[in-house]
Amino acid sequence: MNPMNQRHQKRVKPWMVLVGGFSLVKLMGAFVPPPQAVPVRCPPRLGARGIGHVVGSCIMAAPAYASDTSGRDFQQFVDDVGRNRDFFISVASAAFAFGQLVAAFKASPEGKIQEALAKTMEPFEPSRPQDEVIQRPVMETLRQRIASWQQHATIIGGRYQSGKSVATEEALRGVRGVVRFTIRSADWADRMCKQLGVDDEGLFKEVMRRVPEKLKDFPNNLTKFPILLLEVPRTTTEGINLISSTAKDVATDKSGSAIHVIVSASSAAVALAFDAGGTERQEDIWVGDLTEEEAKEFLALHGHEKNWKDFVDACGFRIGDLAKACENLKKGISLNDTKQEYRRFATAEAVGFMELQVHPKLNGRQMSQELLKVYPEGMPEVFNSIRILPRELAELIRNKSCHAVYFHPIKKRFFFASKLHKEAAEAQLANP
Repeated sequence: MNPMNQRHQKRVKPWMVLVGGFSLVKLMGAFVPPPQAVPVRCPPRLGARGIGHVVGSCIMAAPAYASDTSGRDFQQFVDDVGRNRDFFISVASAAFAFGQLVAAFKASPEGKIQEALAKTMEPFEPSRPQDEVIQRPVMETLRQRIASWQQHATIIGGRYQSGKSVATEEALRGVRGVVRFTIRSADWADRMCKQLGVDDEGLFKEVMRRVPEKLKDFPNNLTKFPILLLEVPRTTTEGINLISSTAKDVATDKSGSAIHVIVSASSAAVALAFDAGGTERQEDIWVGDLTEEEAKEFLALHGHEKNWKDFVDACGFRIGDLAKACENLKKGISLNDTKQEYRRFATAEAVGFMELQVHPKLNGRQMSQELLKVYPEGMPEVFNSIRILPRELAELIRNKSCHAVYFHPIKKRFFFASKLHKEAAEAQLANP
């Protein structure tokens, strides 16, 4: 459960205390016939807290009455309460009606907007503690992009398990005005609204429209604009066109309601699926493999500062692979066994890629041969009078789950996804 929801559920309202006290008064009055009513002077400016205090005082006074040396016993206390129970009934009824009004407001569109706005203004909290995250230059690149943003979507790309989510979350740590949602199906927009607690896209946009005004209360916030962080898992194949159109529309809104859409794609093929209006209407940020120093630092966090090279030799510099190797070692799975697991996975993807029809004049097997010829420089989009469209190839790769090759949107070239994928392609081509 969301911590914010827990706080709201645990908060005791004054009318709850009042109703509880009223129930006790009714229970007392059931045993005592009500004498003639005695006028009660209600203190001036008696608010909800004051009413609760009156009832609470009567209840808490019971022990004092029971032991009063002047001779007033508990029965007399009950009589006193009974004489004034009409007053308490009236107050309790008013408090109950007020509680119903509060509940009705919270269920209204305006109430939902205010509740969603309060959630959005909470500081963004990454899934990993800060002391478990190594600082990488790409995180500062992301922070600068967020701080200087004016328009257009931001697409975070990179190889699968290269650390895109961690880098994005770390760049947003503590930032207010962020709505985060993971896209898993075609109806993601409706699900996102429900997650935020609003009924439809119109209310969602109204929440976002109010964020800039609220952010004025936090002058040190990294951005003055609302941020919509959309995370897209590798397995997502539906709803991507809607993401592209949404990013294009809300990130360039001219009515003063612009939203900075950040798309964190789990793989390079997923990132290529987005088209927010061409390269001039989106900013691509690439999260690459770890450097040698970053790999050392990361493995030191996991207690492997002395044998970091063994991990790199087995897994390469992709942070997700290194993290899994560390976890496997804790389970008793050796580095060599982990490497063999990665090799089998890479072989399956390489074979799947070779089965693709990349172009009417080029299949995946032929493209793998060309990639080996130009390794490690990568292959351009156009070669031998054949133009390979990155977005179309990415769709084929996603649909067949054969991520052996990726397109780098900044270098504008195709590459093998890893050294293991390259070796798997070599082995397959050596055995036609």
